Amino acid sequence: MNRPLVRLLVAATIVGCGKVEDPGKLPLPDVGGDDSPIDGGPIGTPITVDPFRTNAIDKVDLLFVVDNSLSMADKQGELGKRIPELIARLTADTVDPVTGRRNTSPDVHVGVITSSLGSHGTGACDPARTNKSNDDRAHLLPRPGEGGGTGWVVTTPTAAPVLSPCPGPIEASPLTWVFDPLRDPSARYKGKDGALTLQTATSCIVQSAEQVGCGYEETWEALYHFLVDPAPYATAVAKCTFGPTTEDCTGDVVIDGVDTELLAQRAAFLRPDSFVTVVILSDENDVSLRPAGKNWIPWAYPAGSMPRGWEACDAIPDDVEPDSSALLTAKGCFSCLVDSKNPNCPKPWAKDKLNNDPDGRSLRGFHQVQRFGFNFLWGRERYVNAFKDATVPASSGKLAPNPLFSGGFRDPSLLLVTGIVGAPKGLLNGPTGAPKVLTAADWEKLTSPDLAKRDPHMVESIAPRVGVPRFAGDRTIDAVNGGDRDSPGGDELQYACIAPRAPGSSGASDCESLGVDAAKKSPLCDSSTKQSYYKAYPGLRHLRILERLGASGLAASICNESFSPIVQAIVDRVRAGLGQQCLRQVLSPDASGAVPCNVVEVMPSFDGKRCETLTGVGASTGYCTPGSEPCRRASDAAFPPVTKALAAAELKVVVTVIGTDGLPKKELVQATAEGDDVVIVGSDGRRRLVCEIRQLTEGRAPPEVAKRCVEEPTFTGASTGGFCYSTVPAVVGDACTKAGSVGTLRFLGDSVPKSGSEVFLVCRK
Repeated sequence: MNRPLVRLLVAATIVGCGKVEDPGKLPLPDVGGDDSPIDGGPIGTPITVDPFRTNAIDKVDLLFVVDNSLSMADKQGELGKRIPELIARLTADTVDPVTGRRNTSPDVHVGVITSSLGSHGTGACDPARTNKSNDDRAHLLPRPGEGGGTGWVVTTPTAAPVLSPCPGPIEASPLTWVFDPLRDPSARYKGKDGALTLQTATSCIVQSAEQVGCGYEETWEALYHFLVDPAPYATAVAKCTFGPTTEDCTGDVVIDGVDTELLAQRAAFLRPDSFVTVVILSDENDVSLRPAGKNWIPWAYPAGSMPRGWEACDAIPDDVEPDSSALLTAKGCFSCLVDSKNPNCPKPWAKDKLNNDPDGRSLRGFHQVQRFGFNFLWGRERYVNAFKDATVPASSGKLAPNPLFSGGFRDPSLLLVTGIVGAPKGLLNGPTGAPKVLTAADWEKLTSPDLAKRDPHMVESIAPRVGVPRFAGDRTIDAVNGGDRDSPGGDELQYACIAPRAPGSSGASDCESLGVDAAKKSPLCDSSTKQSYYKAYPGLRHLRILERLGASGLAASICNESFSPIVQAIVDRVRAGLGQQCLRQVLSPDASGAVPCNVVEVMPSFDGKRCETLTGVGASTGYCTPGSEPCRRASDAAFPPVTKALAAAELKVVVTVIGTDGLPKKELVQATAEGDDVVIVGSDGRRRLVCEIRQLTEGRAPPEVAKRCVEEPTFTGASTGGFCYSTVPAVVGDACTKAGSVGTLRFLGDSVPKSGSEVFLVCRK
């Protein structure tokens, strides 16, 4: 919106544990408890109880959310060229070069949506008055009658992409592929040949988004609408009438109906037991308007006519975007729209537009709180919660089960959201050019509300910024964005970064309007018609949401000359969740190799067997009734032997229960001692046996077993059950290491978690 609005498991799989706020945490319903550390247990030291997955994941649901506003053709073309590489790596039947474990995702769904949700009845992006692609309604592409042309395909994962005709016709539905045709006979594409066709089809559909959409990019709301909203609205519009040069809107934005067509598309795309990965591509900040009340105002008011905010609003940090104005009024920030007594209210917007703010319509999403004293957008928390909460608000505002977590199988560790957005690549890339794991110091440079700590390229500003050199005909003056330039119309922000356009790229030129001396005015231009570089504006809302998503978020710069390293980073993260034993949490072993943690397995039922005889043949070597030896040892400060009652009292976990509607749901349940056993009984009445798994360390297992568990990738420990923690690279594996995991939990012998069990890592703080 910163550009002119031209168009108004068999083996156990451990996927990760985290702290309370970590998206690796299992989503908790509102059950009157929480997932915070439990204090005051029998030992006295607080513990944390974190779930990790023990079911093999072999499905991937991949959603692309593409900004289709003006100037996006370059980036869509680059993504379209790199998508085949992503598809090729996801569909290849490969082997981890370190561990020898198979990396395979034999079942893939792909969908593509755009950022265009219209302008809610106003004329800015009214599809009836301009073009239909101004409101794609978060429906899957291609649009009716589109999707032809050519797309990119690679013949092998290492081959350069080549152009190939688009397979057709492609209707607006998920692209589905399976390696084995018998797995899903209804899949559109099958086998190795089908994987090549899937590459081309996906590339074609991404590029079919084109740059014909609304300049108000509702990227995150489009994602929420398609993937999360339990009852997405059919329409959300205000009543507006239009004259030859006027626009008159009255009343509130009215939400009506449920989009059943979208729900059908979602049902065909989203499986309850898949790894879900979302790729967002946008060169501008997100401006997801909250369709409520008179929030149509910024999209409808003529240029230079928006009511200002009070003077106190100027000092509000730019990360403050509340859903309610109460937070602002408490700081003395009011909108002149509702109270015009402040001296700031009668001040006109700038008449001299050069590097000033004339309240142009293209910047109506920019600094709304500071400029207007009101936030018309959805708060970022909406999208953070979408990827971790079991219940979320529907369009009506009513809470309902989150579709991402329906079925009780998926948790946030099986979600990855990648944002390829506006930010200097030097702040996001590692040594190889791939996105790095960002530290708190890295995020401070990208998103800190303290502008003195933020990189100046990430400050949203109309005027040239302090700390960025001024462009004067030589873009080498600044390696990030070519230098800040004058903004003659005051209706555009300074760039976060620029990057060379691919030869022959299509797309609107920012040079033609600058005249014959365009090359002197913009770092994008080499002449009045030749635009050699593309640009991106600071993607602050994108990045702040990704930061909050923690391990489920991945941030990348749209100004990378190639998206190939980004694609590889996505594949590495997905691979880490497909059949790999990756542990996000860093554990601290003692001198014997033991970690201050216990592993607890909650069996799907209690059939009368005790933990010690689960195998049914003599004594089980790896399981213990909670609190018992040999899983506990007197010399163990973290988990010494205790009575069953004390062990049960310290164990409160989230398990899957069957609701009265017959559907699975999550429930926080306290374990209890029952006779010689520890059980968990949920609201469905099912009794589940709870067992501890022995840690294979010195004193708990023969020394050679403990050593081989930690050091030898091929060791199976067939006659010795239990678990160990290893940070040896050959045991952790290539895929997990690339995804940022430093350790793994290994289960050996008869202690490999059973099908249907729910497993928890219980650690002393």
